[in-house]
Amino acid sequence: MHEWSIAYSVVKTLTENFDKKVLKVTLVVPQFSFLDLDLLKEAFNELRKENPVTETTELQVKIAEPTFKCRNCGKEFKLSDVEKQLDDVRNSYGEEYPLHLMPELFPTFLKCPYCGSHDIEAKGQEIYIENVVIEDGAITRTS
Repeated sequence: MHEWSIAYSVVKTLTENFDKKVLKVTLVVPQFSFLDLDLLKEAFNELRKENPVTETTELQVKIAEPTFKCRNCGKEFKLSDVEKQLDDVRNSYGEEYPLHLMPELFPTFLKCPYCGSHDIEAKGQEIYIENVVIEDGAITRTS
């Protein structure tokens, strides 16, 4: 369901900010968004047809691996550093485990691999347009 609203937002952003045809747009999606990328692309392909600026736009999606920072010890770590903990949560809860539904719950279920604190913050959880290629070949970086 979120895939359609995200696709709509991307198309709307492009049509409101560009007068020339947009050839390609790169969207960065966090790994914990758990979006169905096929559905996102399908929604984008349908919605893009409604405006001449986007009717042939190619959507490229990049997956951003999250990083985390412990507020207790100050160390940063990657998902791979807590993969075992994440697997334990998945195994405990099954397919609809809480982090799938609400990635913000990460600190509740996982802890810093260095000091054991649950006081951690996830970084890189934003969905954003990284760049846009327009008809004259210009690339606009938005990040």
